Amino acid sequence: MRVLIAHPDFQAGGGAEAYARALARVLRQRGHAVGLIDISGHLPAGGGHWAPVWFRLGKHLGLQRLTLWKYALVCRSLPALSRHYDYVVLSFGEGPKLFCPVLTVAHGPRLFDPSAHVLQFLGSKFPFFRGLYTRFCRLLAGGDVADSRIFVANSRWTAQIIQQCGSALPFVLYPPVRAPAPLPVSSRTQFPLPALSTHGLRSGRDPYGIVVVGRIVPNKRLEDAVTLLGQLRRCGIPAHLKVIGYARSVYADRFLQRYARHPHISLLPNADQATLAEALAKARIGVHMYRGEHFGIAVAEMICAGILPVVHDSGGVRELVTDPGLRFSDMTDLLQKVMAVMRCEDAACAQRSAVLKMTPALQKALRFPCECDHLLQSVGL
Repeated sequence: MRVLIAHPDFQAGGGAEAYARALARVLRQRGHAVGLIDISGHLPAGGGHWAPVWFRLGKHLGLQRLTLWKYALVCRSLPALSRHYDYVVLSFGEGPKLFCPVLTVAHGPRLFDPSAHVLQFLGSKFPFFRGLYTRFCRLLAGGDVADSRIFVANSRWTAQIIQQCGSALPFVLYPPVRAPAPLPVSSRTQFPLPALSTHGLRSGRDPYGIVVVGRIVPNKRLEDAVTLLGQLRRCGIPAHLKVIGYARSVYADRFLQRYARHPHISLLPNADQATLAEALAKARIGVHMYRGEHFGIAVAEMICAGILPVVHDSGGVRELVTDPGLRFSDMTDLLQKVMAVMRCEDAACAQRSAVLKMTPALQKALRFPCECDHLLQSVGL
């Protein structure tokens, strides 16, 4: 079949983009001719490139951070393009009515719905203006936006939210997770233990090193991780923070500049897989500050690397982090949970890590190609 995958921006560097690229790989492995379209233009399966004028305007009007705007522009071109395909995969959410079957990958409730309960889920600080923006993007997308017959969600939590907002209960296909390659023994560092700690460190992991992995964007709440670092050090704990993430925005530039010379923060923007694997192999604790995370590929990678991640007690990330002692409700609770992990014996940490690695959500995410293959087969792809 000729299959078109539509996405706002394949180069955005987030979990939704990793999901879309993995879908494309599986579809190609199944023998389909896969075309791609995003704000950069249309890449047909047979080669070539096409981008309408409004795509170029969308990229160069200083609106690169407005994901729904970019997706609306993509959706506007889909009715005409879909005539040349047998199937369309909307890898970011619902889109316009098309002339062929549609599979929608939903990362949240209806994107173009300005109703109050949807805006509440999105956590908008300014719901009135967000509603106006959503209505404008709906018109830009063509106005006639509809749910597809087949929905796929990235977690059970997301699926339940989508159903609560009026759509059919979706299939659940967890995002792809790639376990970091183990670091050679010769590369592992043995960290000296300050007097504060009484336990050994046979694992070679730094008990006071905290890692944050993810895009450097406002909703990841990296400033909260910096606040946590300050609280720990005021308690006499020699903690230090390592921030690893995709950094391609004005906010990221400002964040990196602000903490470039901080004595207890290490910054690794746009790190490659080898650098990420090395950093994860040497840390014991990770923190994930995002509220209402749909799944959390970064959290899954931490678990695979043997790190104990402390996450906010909300969203689909709870399907990965089943240990209540690794979920926090507020900053005070976060401080207590992190300190408890720092005091945890190596054997106990290893046991907790082993339990997390066996959660059904993580196991299915690690088997993404197989799980995706079964799903595509069931929907006629």
